[in-house]
Amino acid sequence: MTTDPLLEPDELEHCDGLMVLVLDPVTGAADTYGPYPAGRARAEADGRRQELDAEDLTEVTVALVRHHRPR
Repeated sequence: MTTDPLLEPDELEHCDGLMVLVLDPVTGAADTYGPYPAGRARAEADGRRQELDAEDLTEVTVALVRHHRPR
């Protein structure tokens, strides 16, 4: 069992998919990836976090955000 909030199910799953948001406070750059189903989004976010940590970019934020299709 993990305690990583990126991998725990929550209310974010009540949508059309999840986007992985990557924010760099140093450069001001923001990127999104997806939308993905919940499990795939969590795995993608976890992978990006591990890559950034390996490059010592711990100040970069990786977050999951809900995606809703246009009405």
